[in-house]
Amino acid sequence: MDSKGGAQVQIRLLAKQQKYAVPNTPIVVPQQLQRYGLSEIVNHLLGNEKPVPFDFLADGQFLRTTIAEHLKENSQSAENILTLEYVESMLPPTEIASYSHDDWISSVAAASTNAFVVGSYDGVVRLWNAQSECVAELQGHDLAVKCVAAVPAQSKSKAEFVSGSQDCTAVAWGTKRGQQRALYAARGHTDSIEAVAINPSSTHFVTASADSTIRFWSLAPPKQSEDEMLDGAVAGPSSKKRKGTNAQIMTKAAVGTLTGHVGAVTSVVFNKDQESQVFSGGWDHSVRTWDVAAGVNLSTHLCDKVVLDIDYSSHSRLIATGHADRSVRLWDPRAEDSAVVKLRLTSHRGFVSSVAWAPDSAYMLASASHDGTIKVWDIRSRPPLYTVYPSDAKDKGKKLLALDWHKSLLLAGGESGSLRIHSFNGQEAAE
Repeated sequence: MDSKGGAQVQIRLLAKQQKYAVPNTPIVVPQQLQRYGLSEIVNHLLGNEKPVPFDFLADGQFLRTTIAEHLKENSQSAENILTLEYVESMLPPTEIASYSHDDWISSVAAASTNAFVVGSYDGVVRLWNAQSECVAELQGHDLAVKCVAAVPAQSKSKAEFVSGSQDCTAVAWGTKRGQQRALYAARGHTDSIEAVAINPSSTHFVTASADSTIRFWSLAPPKQSEDEMLDGAVAGPSSKKRKGTNAQIMTKAAVGTLTGHVGAVTSVVFNKDQESQVFSGGWDHSVRTWDVAAGVNLSTHLCDKVVLDIDYSSHSRLIATGHADRSVRLWDPRAEDSAVVKLRLTSHRGFVSSVAWAPDSAYMLASASHDGTIKVWDIRSRPPLYTVYPSDAKDKGKKLLALDWHKSLLLAGGESGSLRIHSFNGQEAAE
């Protein structure tokens, strides 16, 4: 199919968003067109006075080359009609705020668009609002805070967030007499608590520890201290003999303990579709599925690198993991083959320390790395959509250790002590 303008091909344009739909009659276009030229065609067909940027999918993958190159790479004939699905392009995130801390940030969690929980290596949990105000500095740990998890703002739970520490305890925090206070300290781990996750119903939480175990806890405050319920081997001194910041905080005992990992468990997340299940990753290169009620390791997936972080999407039903080999891996927990990785995403130049799925998309996720950057991915494209660099010179090249994606906000922090908050416009475009 040739013309004076070079080789041509018939395409059919398809949009799932009705407001952008055009007639599905095939049209003839030059094979040398890329997404920008195709976007011009769609805007012309829609009669848009203000052009809308679009991305195009061919065979389920974003078109990042000319049509001719796509046909050649996929051994497809130009004589056939090529169907192109198009979606509104996602605009790059913009940094809208940066909150400074005196020490490294280990963890971040957004309870709402106006409430951010930050864990730091100075042992303090800080609460920030969207007006750049630190509304509380909470001291309930004796060593570095390694993880935080927030209860959704609409929850009726008395506990509003949980922090885990190198001091082997997890502290649940809530409001008493108008002030944020420690409700109880969950005790029982014998090494640093590396990760904490709260179930969607806000009734229970799990902690992952360097002691190789995962523990399952009720989120509700105990009516009285549960020191006597702790296993004698790990209980340590009684509340009267304990020393330190949280010595006199009421004790909470675990409902159950999950064992099976060899070495530190670095990350844990609930299956949002089935609250009795959690997924975990650790130094033993494994991604595991657990039934927390039964205390059973349901399945184990293996790779050849340490797992540093984990997140689960209820939209795609896939697990994303960050690794020490600078990769993001995607897993299908339903797959029977324990060694099959669905997709491996590579672009970072340092350890991938944290991963977070977009809350309302089956395709979008973000990753933070020791290389100091955040990368935003659409799993229909191998290269990242965007690489987000810090705007402040003092943050450049500093390790990122924490990431959270809440609605249109992307929060990140790490070695520089800056809590960086980014905003997305047009997130719905890639859904």
